[in-house]
Amino acid sequence: MEFKRPENFEDILKLQKHLDENLNNVRERTLKDIKLSLIAEVIEFNEETPESHKTWKTKPYDKEKELEEFTDIWFFLAQMVNFKLEISDNFVEIKNEITKLFDDRTNLKLIYQPNIENLIMSVLYGNDFQILQNLIIISYNKGYTKDDILNCYWEKWQKNMKRIGKEWN
Repeated sequence: MEFKRPENFEDILKLQKHLDENLNNVRERTLKDIKLSLIAEVIEFNEETPESHKTWKTKPYDKEKELEEFTDIWFFLAQMVNFKLEISDNFVEIKNEITKLFDDRTNLKLIYQPNIENLIMSVLYGNDFQILQNLIIISYNKGYTKDDILNCYWEKWQKNMKRIGKEWN
């Protein structure tokens, strides 16, 4: 099977599904596992921003590292969407709306001010649209384009595929 750089969120879902199917998990992955991983990545992203919660640390700001950590959040959002698609046919319509929103941000309607805390709360208690809305607005506020996310996802996906069986069991 030949893979190429994703052009949209649907492509991200396909790449993520292939990655997940090739991982050798030591136990069955649950939605709770995915949500906790997503939250962990949000915190790692926060640690790379100038607004990091680690007020006691000083380190040079690296926008590329920040984008890489931000993209890791997208990996777990895609994993969560794929997981929900496997357990419910009703989620297809929601996935289509998420895909549409990722591809055309003009449809975005703000419910509240996006920030790290609201992103974590939407993972825990909100719905998938709220997670996506937060991610899109944070990316806009950070100056990241859809292409930045797609390119970084592709680069990181290729690295992750090589890690299977080496760094990852």
